[in-house]
Amino acid sequence: MYVYLIFSMLMGHCLAQSNPPFCSACSCKTVEQTKFEVTCIRDVRAYLFQDSFWIDSTNKTYPYKTLLVHNTPILTLDKKFPISNVSYLSLANNSIVNISYSIFSNLQDMITLDLSYNNIEQIHPEVFDGQYLPGEYRPLKSLKNLHLDHNRISSLNLDVFEHTPYVEILTISHNPLDKIDQQTLVAIISLVFLKQLDLSYTGLSSLPDAFLHLPRYLEKLDLSGNQFNRIPKTLGDSHSLSVLYFNNNPLVNLTEENGFPKIPTLKILHLSGMRKLLSITSRALSNLENLEELFCYDNPELSHIDKDALSARRDGAEYETWPPIKKLYLQENKLSHIDMQLILEWKDLTELDLTDNPWACEGENQWIVDELMPIYLKLDEEKAKRLRCEAPIEMVALTFRDVYKRQTTMRCLDLYGHRPERDGALLVGILIGVLITIPVVLFLIYVYQRHWFGLLDNSPAGFSRQFYKKTSSQDGPF
Repeated sequence: MYVYLIFSMLMGHCLAQSNPPFCSACSCKTVEQTKFEVTCIRDVRAYLFQDSFWIDSTNKTYPYKTLLVHNTPILTLDKKFPISNVSYLSLANNSIVNISYSIFSNLQDMITLDLSYNNIEQIHPEVFDGQYLPGEYRPLKSLKNLHLDHNRISSLNLDVFEHTPYVEILTISHNPLDKIDQQTLVAIISLVFLKQLDLSYTGLSSLPDAFLHLPRYLEKLDLSGNQFNRIPKTLGDSHSLSVLYFNNNPLVNLTEENGFPKIPTLKILHLSGMRKLLSITSRALSNLENLEELFCYDNPELSHIDKDALSARRDGAEYETWPPIKKLYLQENKLSHIDMQLILEWKDLTELDLTDNPWACEGENQWIVDELMPIYLKLDEEKAKRLRCEAPIEMVALTFRDVYKRQTTMRCLDLYGHRPERDGALLVGILIGVLITIPVVLFLIYVYQRHWFGLLDNSPAGFSRQFYKKTSSQDGPF
């Protein structure tokens, strides 16, 4: 009772200042002049569902635009929200396990619903039951963004979205799906207007055939943090896919065989954080003919990208064609070389990052100095300056910018990768040995020819002389 009186007094104070009641207990700020963003980070169960906090004395709804309720141990969400024009409702991080039917039916202006970071295992279709509309099955007519990530959902009811037909963004990442079973498949493809789907960190290793055939408007797909060891071929069934996240999957070698199917609509590709990725081989990305942005960084074992990884010869054309790459991110890999032919027009790039790779300052990368460095310095001088030489040993202290400024021509390595500069001491030793050996050999030949001391005379006379000793003049007769 005491708590209720305090809240009543605070509510009266807020009303006097024309602020809605939630502003008395939560953080509140004004947006769009007359609407409010409310953030509650403590237990608000005592008044969260009270009509007086949502509707004023004249029966008008308070102008809430956003309501975020966090850190409230709700556990079972079994009370219906009062009528409100709130457009963004977040119930994240509230330990919710169960949700009763028709909880949100009075929130017909709600565009975004966030139920992430809870303990939800199952969602019944009637949870999203809305209001009656002619020709539709009691929809939540305005709901377009639904976030169910970081819960315990292993499968979706096939009718779970029957009351939310207009959802465009669905996030179910960090749930233990493991695979897209038939029920989950039917649920997802029932969202006719779906534009963005997040399936990251769900344990998936494959996608069902024709999975992307029905979501005709799907533009963005996130498959990061899963167990894919090849690119799903069903990506080729997509109609509008323009952005794909495929980070942190256990691919080892991305090849033409396990690489991308033809996706003419794809413009942005993320292939980063791949701990096991070693190489991207010829034609692995060649089916992405309209790719504009490639994010391929933080792959600690990636040491090779083939010069033909992106290019292709299409439909019997006489010449190779390349996608119109505008942004290229290859930082934090293990690359020592990169071929000039990887990209058709480096001067057309608007963003480039090649930093934090063990680049070799030698002949194969001379084009970086001559052709790329002037472009890079204009594009992003700070990053261009950070492009360092990691080999050969005599170049380690330099950057590519240093080499460019000095107009130095870098030497080519030996065919077998030998480094003769490291053999200097051995070569000097051999030279000294030769210089010493030649006079010794000549001396020995001279001794042999002169038969000095009979040491090198193998003739009978020489043999007998070994036993001959000249008599001393002091020696007397016997």
